[in-house]
Amino acid sequence: MISSLNPVPTLPEPLGPHKVGTTEWEIPISEISSPSLSPDPQISTIKFRIFYPTTSEVSSKGFVPWLPNPQRAWSEAYASFLGASPRLSFFFARFPFFLNYTDLPAVGDAPLLPRERTSQYPVVVFSHGLGGNLNTYSAICTSLASFGIVCVAPEHRDGSAPITFIRSADGTTTSIDYQKHPHTPTHEVLTSRNAQLRIRLWELEQLYTVLKSLNAGDKTFTNYAVEDKQDNSTAQSKSPSWKDKLDLRPGRVTWAGHSFGACTMVQFVKSVYYHQSMPSLKGTPYENDLDWRPLYKPSSNSDLVDQITPESPIALLDLWAMPLRAEQTKWLWDKPLPCYDRKAEDTNKAAPNVVAIVTAEFYNHTELLNRMRAALSPDPAAAMAKLEEQSTSHQDSQEERQELTETTAFSTALSKTETSTPDNIDLESDSSSSTPDSSSVPSRASSPGPVVNSEGSTPASSTTSIPSTSNNSVTDLSSSKTALALPWYPKLYLIPSSAHLSQSDFGLLFPRLVRYLTKAEDPEETIALNVRAILSMMRGSGLDVEPYKKQQHATKNTKVKAKKTAATTDVGGEKDDKDEEDDILTDGCTEKRFIPVPLVH
Repeated sequence: MISSLNPVPTLPEPLGPHKVGTTEWEIPISEISSPSLSPDPQISTIKFRIFYPTTSEVSSKGFVPWLPNPQRAWSEAYASFLGASPRLSFFFARFPFFLNYTDLPAVGDAPLLPRERTSQYPVVVFSHGLGGNLNTYSAICTSLASFGIVCVAPEHRDGSAPITFIRSADGTTTSIDYQKHPHTPTHEVLTSRNAQLRIRLWELEQLYTVLKSLNAGDKTFTNYAVEDKQDNSTAQSKSPSWKDKLDLRPGRVTWAGHSFGACTMVQFVKSVYYHQSMPSLKGTPYENDLDWRPLYKPSSNSDLVDQITPESPIALLDLWAMPLRAEQTKWLWDKPLPCYDRKAEDTNKAAPNVVAIVTAEFYNHTELLNRMRAALSPDPAAAMAKLEEQSTSHQDSQEERQELTETTAFSTALSKTETSTPDNIDLESDSSSSTPDSSSVPSRASSPGPVVNSEGSTPASSTTSIPSTSNNSVTDLSSSKTALALPWYPKLYLIPSSAHLSQSDFGLLFPRLVRYLTKAEDPEETIALNVRAILSMMRGSGLDVEPYKKQQHATKNTKVKAKKTAATTDVGGEKDDKDEEDDILTDGCTEKRFIPVPLVH
C-alpha cells in the first residue's frame, strides 16, 4: 500500500539470483587503439555503462540515479523530446521532477562477483533506440546481469538520445541535441538515418576495442565519468578489474538492441561479416558521393572480423527495419544474417542463435512487421517482395476491417499515441499501416495446428502457431520442403498486450500512462519474457549463463515476482538443471503471452 502511494517511479529488482553492480565509463577516443576516425569531430569520447553480477554482501548505499546528470538539462530535453515547446520545457525542468529520485536497480561501483567456474563472463552489448541513453534499458540489462552476464550499454552520440553530454579533460562539457527526422522512408530521411548509423557502428567498434583492452589488462583508460577529477586513478580503483573476466572469444559476444538499436545491431553484424563483399563505386555516379561511403568497414586485421561469425548470438527487440532499406545500403539489405551460414555439421542439434521479439504495437502495423520478418529471413529481398504482394492482395479486407474497428478502445489508444508521441516510439507513418483492435492479435490458446505445405511436410510449430484471424498475413509462405524453417533458424515471437515502450524502462516507470495510451498490460511480465528469451537463446548457443528457474519466481495477479536466492555460483543444488530449463523458445512453451510468428523461407 505504501509503495503504491509513493510518487517516485521505481524499477523492479532484477529477476536473477545475484545482486547487480554497475559502473559508468567515458573514455577519450584518443586513448583507444583503433584505425577508424570519428565520423563526427565533435564526438571525442565514447560513453557506456556496464552492468554485472556482484556479491550478496555488497552495501546498497551506492545509489545510481536513473536520470543522468545534469538532471535539469535531461528533464528539459525529455520534455522537448515528448513535444513540449522550448518555453514549456524550460519551465518544466525548473521544478523538482519525480524521476530525479528514481535509482537504477543496481549498486554503483560494486565489486564483481568472483567466478568460481573456469569460464569467463558472457558479454551482451545492448544498443538503445530513439529517446534512449545508457540507462533507459536498465530493467533488461540488470536482469541479464543477475544471471551471470556482463551487459554493456553504450550511449550513442548520433542525435538519437534526447541530449547527450561529452566531457573533456579540463572538466568542460559540450552537448549533442536530439535530431528529429520524419518517419517516412524518403531518400532524405534514409540518408539521415544512415548518417546516424555510421556514428553508431563506429561507436560499437570503439567499445569492443575498449572491452578487449580491459579484458587483456594491458591498458589503463582515463574515465571522465568518475567524480574524482583530481585523482582519476584513485577513483578508477573503486571500479572492478576486468582482466581475464570477459568471454570475448570469436562468436561469443551477444549483440542486442531495441528498435533503432536493433536496427543498429543488424547493420553492424552484417557490415562486419560481409566487409569483403562491399560493391565498388568506381566508375559510378556515386564514386565521390560521401553519402555512399560504407556505413562501416573494419580493417582486415580487426578483432571484430574474428568476433562476428555465423555463431554470433543476436537479440532484436522490436526491430525497426525501415532504416535498413536505404538505396545506399541495398546490397547489405539483400544479404541474410550471418547465422544462415552456419555449417551443416554444427546445426544438427543446434538451437537458434538469433531471437527477435515484437510487441503488439509493432505487430499491428503491417509495414513494420513485414520489414522485420523480411530482415530475419534467408532472402530478405525476396521475402519483402512476397510480403508486399500479400499485403496488396489483402488490402481490401484490411480496409473493411479497419472500418469495423476504428471506434474501438485499442484503435483510439493507438491514435492518441501517434498524435502525442511522434518520435519516442520509433514509429514511421505508413499509409499501409493499420491499427486493429486487440482481438486481431493472436493468442497461444487460439492458435491452430501447424501449417502443412504442399509437399506434406510440417514446419516446426515454433514458426507456424499463428491464427488466421490476424489482420497481418503471417501464414507459412514456404513453396517447397527445401524452404522449411530449420530448428536453428532465427525465431520471431509476439508478446500480446504490449507496447513499444514496454521493452524499455519507460513501460515500468509509467505503467498507467502506457496502458492508457496503448492498452499494454503487465510491464514486469513483458520485461521478464524478453529476458527469458535472451537467456534461453544464449544458453542454447553454448554460453555459460545461469538458467531462469520457474520455482524461483511466483506469479501473483499475473505479475512475475522474483524471489531472491542466495547469490552463489552453485546454481544447481541437489536438483537437475535440465528439469528446470526454461522452455520459452521450445515447442513445449505454454506461455500465453509469447506467441511464435513465422518468417518467410
